[in-house]
Amino acid sequence: MKKTRFYNMLILLVILVFSLAACSQNNQQSSKPQKNEASQGEDSIDSEPKSGGTLTVATGADLTKLDLHTSTVLSDRIPLLHVQEMLVTIDENMKIIPMLAQDWEISEDQTTFTFHLREGVKFHNGNEMKAEDVKYSIERFIEYAPRNAEFSMVDSIEVIDDYTVAFQLNSPSGVFLGSLANPYNPAVIIPKDEGANGEEIKNPIGTGPFKFDKWEQGKQLVLKKFDDYKSIEGEPTGFGGEKIAYVDEIVFKPISEASVRLTSLETGEVDVVLDVLPNDYDRLKQKQNLVVAMKPSLNWGMLQYGMNKPPFDNPDMRKAVAYALNKQEIVDVATRKLGEPAPSAVFPETEWFSDVHANDYQQDIEKAKELVKKAGYDGEPIVISTSTAYDHHEKTALVMQSQLKKIGLNVEIEALEWASFISDRWVTGDYHLLNGHITPRPDPNQIYYAYLHSSTSYNGYKSEKMDSLLEQGIKEVDMSKRKEIYNDVQSLLQEDLSFSSLYYYPVIEAHSPKIKGYETWSAGYPRLWNVWISE
Repeated sequence: MKKTRFYNMLILLVILVFSLAACSQNNQQSSKPQKNEASQGEDSIDSEPKSGGTLTVATGADLTKLDLHTSTVLSDRIPLLHVQEMLVTIDENMKIIPMLAQDWEISEDQTTFTFHLREGVKFHNGNEMKAEDVKYSIERFIEYAPRNAEFSMVDSIEVIDDYTVAFQLNSPSGVFLGSLANPYNPAVIIPKDEGANGEEIKNPIGTGPFKFDKWEQGKQLVLKKFDDYKSIEGEPTGFGGEKIAYVDEIVFKPISEASVRLTSLETGEVDVVLDVLPNDYDRLKQKQNLVVAMKPSLNWGMLQYGMNKPPFDNPDMRKAVAYALNKQEIVDVATRKLGEPAPSAVFPETEWFSDVHANDYQQDIEKAKELVKKAGYDGEPIVISTSTAYDHHEKTALVMQSQLKKIGLNVEIEALEWASFISDRWVTGDYHLLNGHITPRPDPNQIYYAYLHSSTSYNGYKSEKMDSLLEQGIKEVDMSKRKEIYNDVQSLLQEDLSFSSLYYYPVIEAHSPKIKGYETWSAGYPRLWNVWISE
């Protein structure tokens, strides 16, 4: 009897243990995000990192060039920032952190920045990266880069020793470190004498975890693992922290049609798809054989006014357009309600955003019509130039066309291939209206200066008052005073209307479940280091 009672108790105890274990497992599963609604790398716990294999990535647009010092195009940066690195960089939240420099010192008068380089970092050609390479790279950038005006405060660069370089500024600057870290038209460090005398670089060499192999224009760009890569230490974040190249090779394939990109993923032709359309998000979430991730984005859509020629050299016509726009309608169509209307180029979650940035034009059709009449517009065709590379560009143009017709404008749409959109329209200012989108920057100066200062503006905007504000913003080091300056910049922008901010666009990406460690970033840049293939 006692033995029977003992066995019964033992059986009950075993059942209880397994029941608790099952409950615990279920609780863990229920609290874990669903894979198809992936946030950052949540599926990476499914396997230990493995080395080897080829990772194929489908992008929405091909590269335009291989020289990052002279490029302002996102499709160039996406692959090449795996190849080349900067002196300092940004973390997940746009904070400036070390990269090739391990640390730095700033003089009391805020005019000398001394950087101490990491030792033993090699270029892909086998040479060690040293201070002379840093000096050469930044001087080349200052000479030839489109955003070289951001370094107008640099008076000289001095090599102290092999691993120490000092920048002498002509005045204190609150934006200098941000300029070094800005991923837009990045000031990457390259070997001394590469691209000498402004010669365009055709075989990019850097210090990154992957090295350039080949570019077959319109077909693919291939990167190879760099076996001698020396990573900085620390938790991976943004472009910084530890980077490990697990895969042997990365292939970037430009596929402009979104439906074809997704088909390529579902058939296994590619492993990762960038620029997933909002229209496809809900459908993809239901697929068990794919991982899809969406994050609120720091990218924002904009409308630029061509001020080099009529009719938008007239401020009344620009204001008429601003009053005609319904940004929520644009968001609903272009982002399938996944984005947000943008009152400013400054993202609301950053420390720079204020009530001034939140103050925006509200749709007023009658006021817009009055301004059109006042401007003397007589019905001549107005062309919106847009790009076929991004679905939200074209959809935005279509919505704006409909809205502008309601105030009597004769609007047509010109949809261009990416290379033509950039080279024939964006950088020439040869357009009436142009819509596109901008990737995030560490400092508001890097947005405002590029598009509003008379020395760098593409669209013909010139204002002595704006130039003065922007130059003050560079020199001022007190954060509270800089915030006031950029409040004034935003106020003047809303009056002059060189451009209008339209929407904040979500980052949506998808990948095969065999791809592990991949994390979607709100800045919109894929990071393919620390990523491996589980099969």
